[in-house]
Amino acid sequence: MFKAGDKVRVLDDNQRGRVIGVHKTRVTIVNEFGFEETYSATELIPDKSFEVDSVVIKTESVEKLKTKETNREETKEIDLHIGQLVDSYRNMSNYDMLQIQLAKIKEEMDSAISQKRKKLIFIHGHGKGKLKEEMMALLKKNYKNIKTYDASFRKFNGGATVVEF
Repeated sequence: MFKAGDKVRVLDDNQRGRVIGVHKTRVTIVNEFGFEETYSATELIPDKSFEVDSVVIKTESVEKLKTKETNREETKEIDLHIGQLVDSYRNMSNYDMLQIQLAKIKEEMDSAISQKRKKLIFIHGHGKGKLKEEMMALLKKNYKNIKTYDASFRKFNGGATVVEF
């Protein structure tokens, strides 16, 4: 049933209006021209036509857009030392630790590609070189059109690799 304030359309007529009163099965409306008319409730249907009361447009501020662009240009450093990736590695085998580190490399590479980053630096340390060797194999196998080289010796002491996209 209709109630005051409902928007309605008249069946079999090109009229619209707003309900101003209801008495049993009779409904009084004010039509779109401002005239009051009374109809049987069976002659009316709810008016579900598209109507917009207000529009709110949310835009990113220029500052946010600049920040996003700056983030793409910044070089992200990822520390692959196992202590940085897990809470505890006491009971892990070398193989398990290596798999976690390689998964982190893949995750960061995929993220950098989707964010259209220009450069990543993976900090792997120098140790025995197994992580670096496996990382290079993973990069070569899974990622084309990248350039890799040793990161600044002064800053990373020979224990980091740069990946450029």
